[in-house]
Amino acid sequence: MMKRQAILRSSTSTVPKHAKRCCANKEAQTQVICPTGTLKLSACTNGMHSLKLETVAVMITSSKKCQEITEKRNGDINADTSRHLKDCIKWLTSFFKGEPATLSLHRPALCPEIFNHGNFRSKVWCILEEQVKFGRTVSYGELAEMCGSPRASQAVGSAMRNNPLSLIVPCHRVILSSGKSGNYSGGTMNDTKIWLLDHEKTFKISDTIH
Repeated sequence: MMKRQAILRSSTSTVPKHAKRCCANKEAQTQVICPTGTLKLSACTNGMHSLKLETVAVMITSSKKCQEITEKRNGDINADTSRHLKDCIKWLTSFFKGEPATLSLHRPALCPEIFNHGNFRSKVWCILEEQVKFGRTVSYGELAEMCGSPRASQAVGSAMRNNPLSLIVPCHRVILSSGKSGNYSGGTMNDTKIWLLDHEKTFKISDTIH
């Protein structure tokens, strides 16, 4: 159980600018409260756009449950958009409650345009999401090598700092080559990263699902 002061983060740029430019679909937003704090979710009809930790919990504890607390809509919302948000909340709830079923749940659908840039950063996100499973970790250098650029560990770090889909694209699983956890969110959420890594150790790991 870890105690620390709450850290408030701006919610004015929840959806990355590149996502707004590449996807013309209207978005809907909602918030959930979970053991690590308040998460803000954004989705369009094609899938999730962003998942960001906006407020860090004063005390991180596994006894708290993930639950929806508010919903803020940006433009019209339809059944597809609502379904993506609900699927994400279901996945988050299972994840934070430590339910084994999380490993068999399909991760929430992601809007293809979020990763459809053809650049190195998008490649890093995709490979991390696809290949680094629950309970596993990878170093920045190892992830760079997995992406075909073994000398690009700094670029991998930049991709982690700009990850629009925390937890779904598991940047918390990227650690230092020394085995230490390293910084999370620019060093402001290191306790959160440690908690997430420890929490995932409670899951029964499978090589075929994530």
